[in-house]
Amino acid sequence: MADVSWQNTDGSLALEKPRRNRLMFAVGGIVLISAVIFLVINAMSGNTQLYKTVDEYYAEQGRLAGRDLRVSGWVVDGTVVYTQIDAHNSRLEFDIVDDLANPGRSLHVVALNEPKPDLLQGQAQALVEGRGDANGVFMANPGGLMLKCPTRYEEMDPAGHPDSVPTS
Repeated sequence: MADVSWQNTDGSLALEKPRRNRLMFAVGGIVLISAVIFLVINAMSGNTQLYKTVDEYYAEQGRLAGRDLRVSGWVVDGTVVYTQIDAHNSRLEFDIVDDLANPGRSLHVVALNEPKPDLLQGQAQALVEGRGDANGVFMANPGGLMLKCPTRYEEMDPAGHPDSVPTS
């Protein structure tokens, strides 16, 4: 299209291109982009919680010591120790590994003032939120112990299904 302009009788243009709107659009865009960059940098800083396995934790132990993170593993048989210190204080300790068949290094987990969960037993899968130290002791946060026991959830035999309802 051709650029058409109208002129007033005094020679000035009747329809001038708005320059102020472009400036406001540019300033608004810069503010919006700056806000998005600030939020991304803030979310990626030390406020995030990492999820690691036991072997990954030991591989990066120097960097991860003191950081809030989650570590998952399998509870080693015979390592669960629950000590009731007094009416208000208790200490729960156990070890977790990545693979029960090939244990490798184990991570010693300590949870203070937590009740002993019923599912905390050998061969249970554990997810622990807390902080590790340079000595290899992982201190769990209050309420930071989550467990899943594989023996509780077993597949049902289709032949034993009630009312002969097909399972698939």
